[in-house]
Amino acid sequence: MSLRRISDVIIRRNVRLQGAGAVAGRFLATESTEPKDEIVDITAADEKPVYPDDPRFQEELAKKRNKSRLNPSHRNVLMGVRPYEQSLEWYHDTVRYKKRTLGRYGLKSIDVPAGFAWPTPEEVKDAQEYERVAFPLSIQERWKKLEEAKRIKAEEVRARHAEIVEKLAKMDEWTAELNAKIAKKEAELEAARLRKERLVEEVRKHFGFKISPYDERFKTMLAQKEKEEKKKKKEAKKQAKLEKLTSMVQKMSNDASQEEATESTKPVE
Repeated sequence: MSLRRISDVIIRRNVRLQGAGAVAGRFLATESTEPKDEIVDITAADEKPVYPDDPRFQEELAKKRNKSRLNPSHRNVLMGVRPYEQSLEWYHDTVRYKKRTLGRYGLKSIDVPAGFAWPTPEEVKDAQEYERVAFPLSIQERWKKLEEAKRIKAEEVRARHAEIVEKLAKMDEWTAELNAKIAKKEAELEAARLRKERLVEEVRKHFGFKISPYDERFKTMLAQKEKEEKKKKKEAKKQAKLEKLTSMVQKMSNDASQEEATESTKPVE
């Protein structure tokens, strides 16, 4: 059955009961002997509600007034008061917890004098020793050190900026060098490709018919041709080196001959 149907049944039952009570009261009522024109002094009525002083009644009344359904500790935190009236855990009796409670909820939240929050002489000495070891420099000395570090950092930034500007100025030169290297590498690759094709063509001409590059005979002949090519290149390089050396020797000989001729033509003193 739905909630609406249950509500309708309850309302109808209450209406029937009220109607029956009104009829019974109409038959059983007696005429009042009090004068109907009596004047009642409303100002004499006590406007302040009177509740019993029974603590149990007051406690029950407070529970009825609390509609939040929160735990007592959570409701205390919401209302800005100490969460626990008595210590429930071991850390509730520590100085650290009491200091935090004092800072959050005020003097009324602690059951000891507020002087406990001040550090003891031993703690003061420990703090002073820590500051002496951790921060040996004074504020002025630390400020000078920071200023020096900032100055060094600024110098490094300026030097880096100057280096970047100098490298950007050489960018065109480096680009040209890189393009030249790339062109040289491409030319070497193209020359190697042409040399390979030439050797392959020579091998095919050697056999006199079209032969597969994967044939062992083709591979053997190609390796032999490459070996001969390397030998020729080595001999050409050796010959060029020999010619260069011969030219240098010839030049030195000519220079020596010219010096001798110059010495011979000088007049004797």
